[in-house]
Amino acid sequence: MDTGFLILLISCLSGFIYLIIGYLLTFKQKADLLNGIDFSKIADLPAFCKYVGNSFLLSGVVQILVGLLAYLAYLNLLLFVAIYLVFSTLPIVNVVRAMRKFQKSTS
Repeated sequence: MDTGFLILLISCLSGFIYLIIGYLLTFKQKADLLNGIDFSKIADLPAFCKYVGNSFLLSGVVQILVGLLAYLAYLNLLLFVAIYLVFSTLPIVNVVRAMRKFQKSTS
């Protein structure tokens, strides 16, 4: 199996998983997909889901495009890994930011 095809397969698989999670969060408000979050402390749950879901959708699209570009040899392996890692961790960072942004005020 060609290395480029393997990169394309892995990035498309993970990208589609991110797209499914992003769709469920953004359009269906399935907040229970996210474990370890106390949703009673979130002021606006639909806005929270949309914010985090859009992050997952963006990451999924970019992962698929980067995998396709690496397969077509427009990106070298080091640049592929750097972009892939940044956009793989982007939803985690945005969940933390969204928890702070949509936190209920204590006063």
